[in-house]
Amino acid sequence: MPEGRMPSPLSTVAGKPLSRVGLGTAAFGKGGNADDLADATLRRALDLGINWIDTDAVFGFGGAERLIGRTLAELPVDDRPFIAIAAGYDWDGRSRRVTPQLAMQPRRLRQQIERSLARLGIEAADLVKLNLDASSDALFEDAWSTLLDLKQSGLVRAVGLIAPDSARLERAERIGACDAVYVELSLVDRRIGDSELLWRRMPTSTIIAYRTLGGGELVSPSGPIDAPNKLALGPLRQLLQTIATRRHAMPSAVAAAWSLTWLGIAGIAVGAQCPEHIAAVASAPEVELSVRDLSDIANLLPTLGPERGPLHPRRFAKAA
Repeated sequence: MPEGRMPSPLSTVAGKPLSRVGLGTAAFGKGGNADDLADATLRRALDLGINWIDTDAVFGFGGAERLIGRTLAELPVDDRPFIAIAAGYDWDGRSRRVTPQLAMQPRRLRQQIERSLARLGIEAADLVKLNLDASSDALFEDAWSTLLDLKQSGLVRAVGLIAPDSARLERAERIGACDAVYVELSLVDRRIGDSELLWRRMPTSTIIAYRTLGGGELVSPSGPIDAPNKLALGPLRQLLQTIATRRHAMPSAVAAAWSLTWLGIAGIAVGAQCPEHIAAVASAPEVELSVRDLSDIANLLPTLGPERGPLHPRRFAKAA
């Protein structure tokens, strides 16, 4: 990988320092020409110095993992990225139209992970993050204990949680250490800022933000309709373009840099559908947002509609 790219590693997870930007693969595994584009996107990310890939078996019903596996097989071992997978949801395997269902029983979890490893063509997972739902505490504890056992056996190198509340995280840590926590954080969804997860005084897990571009809606009017109050986002996109011009960056890099400004956020997983998308956001760790930039954003956010969390990452950090 090129030297001097992706500065400031976020942390060392499972013994490996990771870049502050990781490649999300929710758009992978659709088949046909889309797979060629996804492969090019993955390779472009690696060329840019991004050294970790975030995926989930439910992406393309295993298609994303199979595509990543084909690319990994063509790379020298020393150039292969850190791979974060997910467990907790499964499907019947007979239809790509079914909705994945929560499946956190110990036997099912191990099967999910083993199938993911087979599709990826790797012997052990660098990180397995557990999808959470309204499951019982007993089921959650059994699932978390299973992941810890798999870590002890060497099948898993690190374990994490997706979007836990503080009570769930504390319950998990009483059983065994949590290496990484994934939280949703973007300009249009800042609710995690109201949680103590970002500023716990005790030693805590590496915190990674996902959906930092609001499902693509922040920088593309034609993106998925995942952001609240979609019709009000035009002024925000215009402001991102203005700040991007000031900072000699792309609007997506500005939006991602804003998430990286928050206290406690060590890195971000950013989804990309083509090499140009990942190239645009890869410079986010190098974008230094000024007091003016952050104030302009904070002044605009209330116009988006209902309150979605704190408005200013640095004022929040000072209060915390």
